[in-house]
Amino acid sequence: MMLFFIRYYMVMVLFIPFFSFGQITLTGKAPLLRDKTIRLFKTDDYITEREILIAQTQLNDDKSFTITAPLNEIGVLSLMVGSVKNPFYAEPGKTYTIEIANESGADIYFTEMPDTQTVFYQIGRFNYEYNYFAINNYDKFVTGTIREEAKKFIAQADSKYKHIQEPFFQQHKTYKLAELVLSTRVMGQKKIYETYFKNKPILYHHPEYMNFFKSFYGGMMLNTVNTSKNEKIKSIIRNGSGYDSLIVYVNELDFVKDKDLAELFIMQGLYELYYSGKYDKNKIESLLHECLASSKNAEILKIAKNIIDVITRLKPGSPAPDFTGKDLEAHPVKLSSFFNKPVYLTFFDPRNPASIKEIPGIKNLYDKYKKDIHFISVCSTCTYGSLQDFMTQHGLKWTFLIVDAETEANYEVFAYPSAFLLKKDGIFFRSPAELPSQNIEDYLYKVRR
Repeated sequence: MMLFFIRYYMVMVLFIPFFSFGQITLTGKAPLLRDKTIRLFKTDDYITEREILIAQTQLNDDKSFTITAPLNEIGVLSLMVGSVKNPFYAEPGKTYTIEIANESGADIYFTEMPDTQTVFYQIGRFNYEYNYFAINNYDKFVTGTIREEAKKFIAQADSKYKHIQEPFFQQHKTYKLAELVLSTRVMGQKKIYETYFKNKPILYHHPEYMNFFKSFYGGMMLNTVNTSKNEKIKSIIRNGSGYDSLIVYVNELDFVKDKDLAELFIMQGLYELYYSGKYDKNKIESLLHECLASSKNAEILKIAKNIIDVITRLKPGSPAPDFTGKDLEAHPVKLSSFFNKPVYLTFFDPRNPASIKEIPGIKNLYDKYKKDIHFISVCSTCTYGSLQDFMTQHGLKWTFLIVDAETEANYEVFAYPSAFLLKKDGIFFRSPAELPSQNIEDYLYKVRR
């Protein structure tokens, strides 16, 4: 939930007079926070939704902090406190004062009421009204009888907020309402395309525009290549070559009559096809590399590069993402400091039965291979005390580290336990790797050679 939605979507965004254009400052206190590091991220593109770190700071001795980052346009940033990410709307030249109220970083509050004339107060008020409408008409959404009420709400919202001049707000409202148009079938597909996409600028960095783009075009490439009428597009996807021709053929589709829109459609489509399991992943990757060599659109080039990074970064033969965890004495320990021997890396949760079940197997393998292989187990849900108790209870001697949720996200850990096997230079050998119950020992024997 957005930071400025506190309890029932109420808005708590602070507006303080001009600080300096081109940057944003957050300041406040975190008296109970365990982790001393506070990070600020922004979304690099809204197809992969890849976030990049733009600033970080440490808590001061009095538990206060100040973090400053460059920001030249209104947008959504994410404040990562402890293991929790909190997205919020940010405006250049503003200072926001917050309080982090608990030890995990989940409860964050802006400490002063907002100026009611700010764009973010207006966004918060509009979102509250939008959500209230959706909740209040839930039964009609379910039964598909919401169309007339939706048309009335859209007309009222357009009238009520037409006086607001800020382009970012108007774009937010337009594409938030467009989602409602799409979901309630107020317009047909052709009319939606003509109203919101045809001859319209592409707002690559506006989250509501991109959310609506993905809602409207989501699944369309998969449907296109699965129909007999699109053999040329299907052939390019299957052969993994012909990116420039692919643009031409996509541009002929009913709802993609623009070259830049066609390329964005292709990026979204290739990303979906890669994870659909129905097409050769190497061929899709090849088309993305062709895009890097031929596209003249800087935004498309960035998206293509990010997709390639996302789909290849955890493959065997790719470098393992480095991270810094904390040992039992809260000392920082980098994964890369172990890159003198192979590493068997496991993500676990001591409260998870499947994790506990694998512990005896890891212990046996550690006793057998500890001279040749580093064994590292990491946990994002542990406290120092709970981790020490777990190790003592099971008599565990290998390296255990506490990490943040960002580390788990980087390794795409969706279930516990998860494992990875790295060669001594930090390159993935097995990704993901088998667990002891799945005969990882054969690979441990091979990787040490």
